Amino acid sequence: MAQLGAQQPTGTIRGHVTDAATQQPLSAATVAVGSRATLTQTDGRFVLTGVPAGTDSVRARMLGYAPAVQAVTVAGGDTVVVDFALNAQAVGLSVVVVTGYGAQRAGDITGAVTQVSSAEFNTGRIVTPQQLIQGKVAGVQVVDNNEPGGGLFIRIRGATSVNASSDPLYVIDGMPVTSVLSAGRDALNFLNPEDIESITVLKDASAAAIYGANAANGVVLITTKKSRQHGPEIQFSTSLSSSSVTRLPSLLSASEFQAAVAAQAPARSAILGNANTNWFDLIDRTGFGQQHDVVVSGVGQNSNYRFSVGYLDQDGIIRSSSTERLSLGVSYEQILLNDNLDIKTNLRGSRSSDHFQAGDMLGNAVGMAPTQPVYDPTNPTGYWDWPTTGAAASNPVASLNRSVSQGTTWRSVGNMQGAYHLPFLRSLTANLNLGYDLTQANNQTFIPNDLAAQIRQGQGLLSLSNRNQTSLVGEGYLNYSAPIIAVPGNIDLTAGYSYSTSHSESPFFQETGLPSNLLGINGVVVDTTSVVQNSNYVVDYKLISFFGRFNYNLNDRYLLAASVRHDGSSRFGPGHQWGTFPSVSLAWRISQESFLRSVTALSDLKIRASWAKTGNQAFGDYLQYPTYTYSNGLAQYYFGGQFIPTIRPGAVDPDIHWESTESYNVGVDYALFGQRISGALDWYTKNTSDLIFTVPVPAGTNFTNLVTTNVGTMRNRGIEFSVNAKVLEPRAEGLGWTAGFTVSHNGNELLSINPNHSVSQINVGPIGGGTGNTIQVLMPGHPINSFFVCQQVYQNGKPVQNTYVPLVQNAAGDSTVQGCTNDLRPFHSPWPTVELGHSSYFTFHAFDLSFTLRAQLGSYVYNNVAASNGSYQNITSGNVTPTNMDASVLKTGFTAPQYLSDFYVQDASFLRMDNITLGCSFQYGGRPWRAYATVQNAFTITGYDGVDPTAGLNGLDNNIYPRSRTFTGGLSVRF
Repeated sequence: MAQLGAQQPTGTIRGHVTDAATQQPLSAATVAVGSRATLTQTDGRFVLTGVPAGTDSVRARMLGYAPAVQAVTVAGGDTVVVDFALNAQAVGLSVVVVTGYGAQRAGDITGAVTQVSSAEFNTGRIVTPQQLIQGKVAGVQVVDNNEPGGGLFIRIRGATSVNASSDPLYVIDGMPVTSVLSAGRDALNFLNPEDIESITVLKDASAAAIYGANAANGVVLITTKKSRQHGPEIQFSTSLSSSSVTRLPSLLSASEFQAAVAAQAPARSAILGNANTNWFDLIDRTGFGQQHDVVVSGVGQNSNYRFSVGYLDQDGIIRSSSTERLSLGVSYEQILLNDNLDIKTNLRGSRSSDHFQAGDMLGNAVGMAPTQPVYDPTNPTGYWDWPTTGAAASNPVASLNRSVSQGTTWRSVGNMQGAYHLPFLRSLTANLNLGYDLTQANNQTFIPNDLAAQIRQGQGLLSLSNRNQTSLVGEGYLNYSAPIIAVPGNIDLTAGYSYSTSHSESPFFQETGLPSNLLGINGVVVDTTSVVQNSNYVVDYKLISFFGRFNYNLNDRYLLAASVRHDGSSRFGPGHQWGTFPSVSLAWRISQESFLRSVTALSDLKIRASWAKTGNQAFGDYLQYPTYTYSNGLAQYYFGGQFIPTIRPGAVDPDIHWESTESYNVGVDYALFGQRISGALDWYTKNTSDLIFTVPVPAGTNFTNLVTTNVGTMRNRGIEFSVNAKVLEPRAEGLGWTAGFTVSHNGNELLSINPNHSVSQINVGPIGGGTGNTIQVLMPGHPINSFFVCQQVYQNGKPVQNTYVPLVQNAAGDSTVQGCTNDLRPFHSPWPTVELGHSSYFTFHAFDLSFTLRAQLGSYVYNNVAASNGSYQNITSGNVTPTNMDASVLKTGFTAPQYLSDFYVQDASFLRMDNITLGCSFQYGGRPWRAYATVQNAFTITGYDGVDPTAGLNGLDNNIYPRSRTFTGGLSVRF
């Protein structure tokens, strides 16, 4: 007789859920049998335990896919394998998008998030990851300085700070990376773009708030590639490139220069030579490059591995500049303990070697007289130069060939992630993330003592630096994700702790008065009379965080997300170290409502709204403490017959605290005609308070008159629109065409400066020329870094020298004034009013053609090259030798520099074809091959007179590195 109440035998069902067309795993699909249900993991795996023995139906469903059902018979104590291949109905909704501390289906996202996959990346000679998405994401501005290994900046929805960093947080495979140390100037230079699978941009604060203090400027999540093929696969790709300069400063030719000297300073014609030297022709070149990548990857029964090696060598278009990078990448995943434990290891390392332009080579190429020769056999150096006194420019070729400025960076970033699915509660996962970021960056600069400029300025220069930084991250968090059977929906909970620490040391040595040039950068002489600086700057920093997130999906129709992060930073003093950063967002998939289901053209329509608060603590360390800096050799006091180093104090504000940004976002995601057309529309506003900046204070505050403190508030407000379309459905044969278009507007305004400070405006933007001149201002009611100039008076379209419109009319009612001392006013800013991007991808049989167009409207640039060299004072001043002039002098006739004239603030709107690529995919020897040719920076249409309308983020064109046009040919094959 059976015992009453005996427990019914149970078994286990496990398996995979994949996309029937792509065979890729589907994450967050619901698998249910009876009253038991679970969600698939990121690899598509699922496990259902405690399933009553017997025959039943297993159901799998996911938004955007047709549901599937399989009959299954479970025996007590046994495990049954059931796999599902779901057929897509609206693919775009079920694409898995990487988010902070997890991943979500695109249809479940409630914030402003854009993911760009490797198939959508820009092509050609891509040196850094940021270039992959340039022009691809609405509201994201990507600006580089054109130099190999040089700086590249991203701004997401405008700048949120005036002094602290406005760079986004970069997270690579779950590991936050620092962006402060590099012998080059690009924090992501260590990462090979060929290793990247996708880049996700968290634009609004609700999406980024889970990162708290690091997320005020947005977050960029980089996911590296993993293997997709069973068994070992080898991929090899190679490319060669050629780069040439597209535009140089407009200067006077030798004949124009001679004529100008004869007309303006005839007595000086005698010192001119008879050469016809184009100095830029002598320092620029065609830059050749090569890139080679080898990848070995594969998928085992419970493992996934990928090993990559990449080599990049790129010459700059200025002869002394180049970058070389050897990169390594390792990704390994192992699933253990009956699919309960998932361990992922990601390691990235590189050695980058960069050569930069030494000294002011570009400035000397602008200023050196074109009538003078390059070489002089009577000079011990072999180069012609002006006498050692009174020269305003020096021979740039001599500096190019005899000076050195170089750096080497060793970088390694890696992490290990473990996810353990509790066997007794599969919906609960314990996660651990341990990571490191190691950097060693060495820089050396050597300028010989017999260059003319050095004879005038200090008999040579040698500087050495060896910067080291170690950053460690430890994170642990629990995630509970489960479907709700009674009311169709899902719940997802995350709670965790994060600890990060960083230690950096920056030894720096510099000396002048070199006794010899024979040893070059190895010629260190320890002599107190020549050593200008010998210092070491040490920084220790810690950030401790607690965070939580709640996501709720009701019937794939109503979505709620909320998060909070509590951060403690060592960069603030007692009472100000902790900040709390919450967020909440809602979404309504209105297309799922019954009153819209009959609209067959509408595939998806989702309305989103969010609010969040984030923080910014990316500024200098130890600002809450009084500091004293040991002076360099240029700031010493003569006492008792010898020079005594001084101690320089720094002002302190012990109450300095977080910058905080409060954001609001309202958006619409849409898809039409079976996902053939899709996109998003967003409106946002971001209010930043307690801006951190350095302002004047009464003398005597720790013996200084400047202090870094919280000073004011700022607002960014804008709108973004994007559309992607399959204009012609891609087919194996025939023509296919997909296209994307983005447009965004961001308006920036400084709202206030703290009335506790004695200033109503802060002058910024130092320029070359004059003494202590600045050209920009922080003034309430205007965009930050607005140009601060006088309104020029014109006559017949020609600027009238030293004549301006008064800011306030004087008693006499004069309409013009002489001079520009008290009549400065804000005038435009570097920030574009509108940014546009367009990309198209065509396929025809085995061929493909793609291109990317990008435009900026309403941005302005101050042409500092023209302002500094745009007057006849370059040749009439009796204190210096004649220097060449900007061609604008022929139009203006200025006899003295007009640095503060709005004439030099120029409209820098442009349209640029960033790249165009033609490729062909074919089979040869039973292997898939691809050949392609790319032109980058194919053309630029602009009315700006200077070298490049994208003159950095600050809008100051002061001898910037010229932009190049690059032709690339490449070949790849898989074995």
